Amino acid sequence: DEIFVYAFSEIVPPLVDKFRPDVVVSQLGVDSFSTDPLTHLNYSQKGFCEVVKKIKEVSQRWVALGGGGYDVFNVAKAWTLAWGIMNGVDVPDEIPRDFLLQYPMEGFQSGTLRDRNYTERGETKEVMWEEVERVVGYLRGKVL
Repeated sequence: DEIFVYAFSEIVPPLVDKFRPDVVVSQLGVDSFSTDPLTHLNYSQKGFCEVVKKIKEVSQRWVALGGGGYDVFNVAKAWTLAWGIMNGVDVPDEIPRDFLLQYPMEGFQSGTLRDRNYTERGETKEVMWEEVERVVGYLRGKVL
């Protein structure tokens, strides 16, 4: 989350500010979440929500499109949280007990919309930061 939110914040708001689009179109896919069976990019609802808030802040008008996610429970949770952000509604973390009783599916067993945050540590994180800084620097020099 930390690295992705940093990269997003360093590039997207300045791009929107520079180009001043009439409409920002975003694709809110969640196949980058840590529990997704395909990508394993270790992103969580916390980082996702931070980015959705940033998109809302910089957009004069905004079209939000659904997107990928190979874990249907991540999709349901993330889009619920995104809907709340888009509509200024503080969505509680707890999934209603009646829903859990009616739909006792594995992906909702935590009883919460937000998963635990994932934090990378050590050498892997250092390598990730170096690469992100390289890419952010390149984009600042060539696009911004």
